[in-house]
Parts: sequence; structure tokens; C-alpha cells
Amino acid sequence: MNAKKILIVEDNPALLRGLKDNFQAQGYQVRTANDGEKGLDALLRDPPDLVLLDLMLPKVNGYEICRQARSRRLNTPILMLSAKTREDDVVRGLELGADDYMTKPFRIRELMARARHLSQSRAGVSPAPRASLAVSRDYASAAPAQAGETPALPSRPPVSQQPTP
Repeated sequence: MNAKKILIVEDNPALLRGLKDNFQAQGYQVRTANDGEKGLDALLRDPPDLVLLDLMLPKVNGYEICRQARSRRLNTPILMLSAKTREDDVVRGLELGADDYMTKPFRIRELMARARHLSQSRAGVSPAPRASLAVSRDYASAAPAQAGETPALPSRPPVSQQPTP
């Protein structure tokens, strides 16, 4: 199996080094860029399997990199990693085409899991099955539904028969 290629675009040297070391330890082929111009060039020249993208970069910001990648129909998964925590910033990143968004500071194991999921799902590989608890309820009878069943919901009268507030 070929190693997944990741491009990490981050201007903080210590963080860039830590991310690079962690991804290499997990078997990724890592390329890095320390500003937006270099990151955009690397992304367009040789698209990786995954991009880890900071937003506040010198020369070209992460939003613009994402916008340009999507306008050129690059299907590479993009995980934005930013100190911008406002809902507007997160929504903007996702609307521009990012596949995921994490805020700094972050937990490295969670970041690695999200990156693994994104690179697998775009490669056509089904991610490992997730454990789940079948904790749905049949609200009509207040009895627990069996795993895999769709609970029956109580029927509602037609709108014309509903009381008006």
C-alpha cells in the first residue's frame, strides 16, 4: 500500500515541525509550506491526498487557497486548522469547500483521527466501522427499538385538523 501524501501549510515553525513529525510517524509522506503562496503552488503542482491548512498565513490566506483549489475542481480533502474560533470563520471555511475545521489549540489524536478519516473517505476506502449504541426509542409505545430498526413515531393529524395557537 502506498503512503498517503499530506501537504501541511502552516507558518508557525514549531507547530509545523510537530505536525510533520506526527504525520511521518503515522506513515504519511509529508510536504510542508510555511506561507500561503508556497502552499498554493505545492497544492496545484502536485495535489496530495490531504491538505492541513492554516488560515492566517503570509502572502495568501487559507480561505483563498481553499477557494482556488475548489474553483479548479481539486477534490483533495482540506482540513482547516486555525486559531479563528468564531462561528462565522468556521462557516466561511466550510462554505468555501473545506471538509473539516479544527480550532487551535487542538488535541493531536483527534486531529490525526480526522485526517485519517478524510484521507480514507476520499480514496474510496470505507473508514473502520464505528461502534454505536442502539439507543433509539419507539415514541409511540415508549419501548426501546431493536438495533437496526427504525422506531415508529406517533402519527400527527393532518394540518387542517391541528388546533391553531
